Amino acid sequence: MENLQKYKTLITKNKDFQKLFAARLITLGGDWLLTVPLLGIIYDLTDNPFITSLVLVVQSAPLFLLGSFGGYLADRFDRKKVLAISEFLSGLVVLLILYAVTTESVAFILFSFGMLSIVGFSYMPTSDAALPNVVKKENLAEANVIFFSSWGIMAGLGAGLGGYLTTVISRNLLFTIDFFSFLISALIVFSIKKNLSEISVKENRKTEISYKDGLKYASSRKEIFALIITKGTFAISASGLLSMFTILSYDIFKAGDYGTGLMFGARGVGALVGPIVIRYFFGSSDGRLLNTIGLTIMAWGLFYFFIPFTLSLYLTVLLLFLGHAGGGSQWAFSTYGLQVLTPDKLRGRIAGIDYSLYFLMNTISTLMIGYLTSIYGVLFVFKLFPVLGFIFGFIWYLSTRKLWKNLDKS
Repeated sequence: MENLQKYKTLITKNKDFQKLFAARLITLGGDWLLTVPLLGIIYDLTDNPFITSLVLVVQSAPLFLLGSFGGYLADRFDRKKVLAISEFLSGLVVLLILYAVTTESVAFILFSFGMLSIVGFSYMPTSDAALPNVVKKENLAEANVIFFSSWGIMAGLGAGLGGYLTTVISRNLLFTIDFFSFLISALIVFSIKKNLSEISVKENRKTEISYKDGLKYASSRKEIFALIITKGTFAISASGLLSMFTILSYDIFKAGDYGTGLMFGARGVGALVGPIVIRYFFGSSDGRLLNTIGLTIMAWGLFYFFIPFTLSLYLTVLLLFLGHAGGGSQWAFSTYGLQVLTPDKLRGRIAGIDYSLYFLMNTISTLMIGYLTSIYGVLFVFKLFPVLGFIFGFIWYLSTRKLWKNLDKS
């Protein structure tokens, strides 16, 4: 019950946390509101699984290239301004995407969607680095669960709405709503009163901020290195399958954007519920909590493995919910571990390295799975890659459990 009280306190009494959380909800919702319709638009224009997968490639590739630099900016400048400027520029890019869709040029649409990641490259590492500065240490695990739930909520609500709204309103109106959502998020960030860094911007500028310091810290600490590689290695198995939701929905279930939205929605809801449940039952210590990461990856692989053997859209939705309860927990608690174990002055750079590696593997996975799907079919990749994910989770669990036991002893 103590954990539940912490959730209530954060949501009802911490105004700066509420604002940071609300801004993140709106931002991620805006991203997902675009993703599902764009996947459908590209597949309609090309009828090609590989080209369709490029929607997620252009979303992730810029973040691989620029994510570490975004973490550097989070440590070097006022995090509040970094977040707000990122949101404002994202809103402008949505207008470019709107125009690109009207041209029906696949290359232009992919380019404009990639621009959204380019202007927003600093948002995620900066937001993660700022979180420990708006909550108390004893509430940070719960704050991280809630904070990560923003991804789960908006992957569910945003993707679901994106799939549904394309059937009831014009694309122009959908994209216009998305434009205003980014502007609202920027205003919310500006209204945060608390400093999002432990030291002031003036003090920060007197200190030499080196990008290499983050790499040195990550390579010198086994537990930091282990937490950084977990997202990236897991992404090899998991990320590329996401763009295949559209292929499953269109070709197997004949459900169009509605089915795609349902599947992304199940992914999001699972990622919301999973971390809350894991934190409640295994959150008595940081070491015990971090020790669940390998197990939750294995759970993802187990439930995903059954997807190609189902003949029902709704049974697939249930399996996706259960699978991403595990996958979402992996993400939430690997991020929490990095926040707890990294000093504030390095937190942005460590988060940037974490995201860069993840999005590199995300890009490789999406290209690889899109290519294999075009040759062997969508059901083949849903049989192969969950097995690889399960094996990685098992290896990671065995190789890191001593780290987390020692963490509780220290």
